[in-house]
Amino acid sequence: MSSIPLLTTRLGFSPQDEQLVRQALTHSSYANDHPGSLDNERLEFLGDAVLSLLCSSHLYKRFCALTEGQLSRLRANLVCESALTTIARSFDIHSHVLLGRSAIGSNGAARPRILAGCTEALLGAAFLVGGLPRAAELFEMFYADMLDSTDAAGANADPKSALQEFAPEAVSYTLLGYSGPDHDRIYRVVVAVDGRTMGIGEGKSKKQAEQAAAEEALRKLRA
Repeated sequence: MSSIPLLTTRLGFSPQDEQLVRQALTHSSYANDHPGSLDNERLEFLGDAVLSLLCSSHLYKRFCALTEGQLSRLRANLVCESALTTIARSFDIHSHVLLGRSAIGSNGAARPRILAGCTEALLGAAFLVGGLPRAAELFEMFYADMLDSTDAAGANADPKSALQEFAPEAVSYTLLGYSGPDHDRIYRVVVAVDGRTMGIGEGKSKKQAEQAAAEEALRKLRA
């Protein structure tokens, strides 16, 4: 059973912040069923930006030798839906999400998109309460284990491997065709995740085109 006051204290918020924490945990389906309730979508929007900034700052300071692209890959691993969902489950946030009838019927408390949104919304709430210092405290609490295990090796993971790990469902690549003369051909490949087209890439080899398609798919999945 949900105990938002208990979670509020556990996450370092004061009792005066309880209503804001409640909003961060309120899915739009609950707000639809309870007129006057505020859903967490605006807080999620804010929290997404706060999370990106805090992750970027941490990685920039810690990995001085990495390039922009390598830092971006590390950040993507930290802000992706699966990472946020892991945090939500680790801190028992999933037990406190407020859902409407439709979302309850579809097991919404277990849906990664909903859990990730609540995690971001809580970071947004922390920012409203105490600016970046307070948001940073919650970020460090949420990410303590992940930050400890993050190393430079993860910056070099190729997009195809990262996509396979990020989306364990069936990932398939299809060659759409190629153009240009034999000595300078450009290949075009499409990647599908669980039967849904997620990216199209081009390259001077089929492998390069697949990597480009995987990179586009990752951008969409992590958005």
